[in-house]
Amino acid sequence: NKTLSGTFSDIGLMDGAYEVSITGPDSQMTITSTSHFGNTNHQVIVTAVREPAVLPSVHGALYISTDTLNVKLQGNLEIDGNDRNIDDSPGSEPAVPGIAVDDPGDSAYVINTLKPKIANNIEGLGGDPSVNTVVDNTDWDEVTQNLIFSQDTSLGSGTYAAGTVLGTFANPIITYVEGDVHFSSTATGSGIMIINGNVTMSGQFTYYGMLIVYGKSSIETTFVGNGGIYGSTVIVGSNVDFKSTGTTGIYYSSQAISNAQVNLKSSRFEILSWWE
Repeated sequence: NKTLSGTFSDIGLMDGAYEVSITGPDSQMTITSTSHFGNTNHQVIVTAVREPAVLPSVHGALYISTDTLNVKLQGNLEIDGNDRNIDDSPGSEPAVPGIAVDDPGDSAYVINTLKPKIANNIEGLGGDPSVNTVVDNTDWDEVTQNLIFSQDTSLGSGTYAAGTVLGTFANPIITYVEGDVHFSSTATGSGIMIINGNVTMSGQFTYYGMLIVYGKSSIETTFVGNGGIYGSTVIVGSNVDFKSTGTTGIYYSSQAISNAQVNLKSSRFEILSWWE
């Protein structure tokens, strides 16, 4: 519980009891534990600070890391590495690639498969089509496991439609999805979403923050409809199959990323002092 505070008394333990008091903000928490066993009392006072949730570096509006890549882009897809705010006004940060990949061969493959209409809609650093090779040393297993440890909510396989709210811009959350998932209709979310499985997004599904789709084997990601991702989208897997139709937008937004970084809480603490 990331908002746990107060005093918890008369907690039984063996033949004794103890109470715990948690006070203060995340930047300076004080945890006091007082135990009573027979005629012996013992107290421990710890001060701690909650560690922030750590987001990985942003390499592009869409970043794909894989050994085998298959891309099929159709419709009026727009992938834009030019910074924009969530209200679609221009952002203040420098542009990043529209699509970023690890290997020059993947970059050439993506460019060669783009139809002229789609190529003009892949914008960002370097001009259209903005498809760049980047150097990434991220340990994605470590990144995803740390974020999963700090999750605020979790979902299983299934379809999530109208009425699904996975965080708001004012109150972003960390969402973990285990299994194949379909977000449709007017489902929305904000913060960080980690998906271990295939994902389909349709209708007007809109997300603000960072979307990470990962797996050790094949990943199929399909964007249809006219929704949008504001922030950054990351797809990591041995085999990645990325498809898009409709008028989907994948936009780099430093505003959405910064909002997630500032407001999300991890479940880890740094101990500042210990007295007993």
